[in-house]
Amino acid sequence: MSIPLQHSERTRWSRTAPDDARLVTGFSPEFVPGGDFTLGAEEEALLVQRNGRLRATGAVRLSATLSRQPTTAGRVVPDVFANQVELNSVVCDGAESLHRSMRQLRAQARAAGAWLMAVGTHPAAEFGAIRTISNPRVNAIHEEFVGLLRAPTSALQVHVGFPDAETAMTAYHAVRHQLPVLRALGASSPMWHGQDSGLVSTRAAIMWSYPRVGIPPAVLDYEDYVQQATTLMSAAEVPDESYLWWDMRVQPQLGTLEVRVLDSQPSLEHAAGLAALIQGIARAAVERPLTEDLPSAVLAENDFRAVRYGLDARIFDRGGVMRPMRLIAGEALTRARDALRGDRLDAPLDVVAAMLWEPTEASRQRGIFREKGLPALLRNLTQRTNDLGGDAG
Repeated sequence: MSIPLQHSERTRWSRTAPDDARLVTGFSPEFVPGGDFTLGAEEEALLVQRNGRLRATGAVRLSATLSRQPTTAGRVVPDVFANQVELNSVVCDGAESLHRSMRQLRAQARAAGAWLMAVGTHPAAEFGAIRTISNPRVNAIHEEFVGLLRAPTSALQVHVGFPDAETAMTAYHAVRHQLPVLRALGASSPMWHGQDSGLVSTRAAIMWSYPRVGIPPAVLDYEDYVQQATTLMSAAEVPDESYLWWDMRVQPQLGTLEVRVLDSQPSLEHAAGLAALIQGIARAAVERPLTEDLPSAVLAENDFRAVRYGLDARIFDRGGVMRPMRLIAGEALTRARDALRGDRLDAPLDVVAAMLWEPTEASRQRGIFREKGLPALLRNLTQRTNDLGGDAG
């Protein structure tokens, strides 16, 4: 089932910054219970024309239009870029409910006249041709990043809720080790500036040029996490924890772990399956906590290999051996399925099982680009995002 959002800031999966965000200081250490492995998502999507060409603006207008329409599916809000919106789901018990919530939000945007493209980076975005919305928080980010804002990036950010901080941090240790695997499975952006980048996720490469990103720190417990986050915030002179853009972070006011490593997915089935995988990994970790830690530098190298080679990578695994990414992903999938099966929440994982052996999203996009050209790829991504069929173009 889906649980409608209440009208209090802490029950939302996404925290929209107030106009005086720069005046709010310090980490919010109180961990508000977020449920027992509840699930939610923030899906960033680009506004495009029907042919898939990137629009310059429209996010504020679209979100204002949709905010006047009653819905129980969630909400659509502007993001950092003027041509990007964020689709925020309701709080769900599992990925099937999440799929319904996200489908309704995409359909509402389409009914309002918008065409969305859910992909890590727009394949034809011009270098540096970006416009951001205007509010104190975004203006501060723009001022800090200057020329680093080379192109809009879009992520699928998955939240898993926990009853307390201790349980959340038990899951944190295990999910942290699986971030490169999730990166490889969720990579959807092999193209940038009209060319094949050679990577499976150009969004990751762009994000790595920003501060306070990448693999989150190894921590002993929640108190250690708060200490490390607070120290980094002081060093960066930022007002709150929303300026920490690690690939996974704790959201204490929501009672969740937020996994931020996935590119946005044209396929809602893929998005729901990946969300279920994260939910299952977290739940399995609490049932059987991780006992071995990999160094942060090793995880970062694994992550680079995931960005470069995707599921074809070999990465360093616990036990001190190099192993195929697909094999490690398959083992994570088995643990997730075992953890979710008892509550009948495992069905969306069938899509992930298929993803391990079918052509990846990156190879699919490259094939269309090679055989039919860039315009065909843009049309295909637009049609798939808006649920208008498969291999058009």
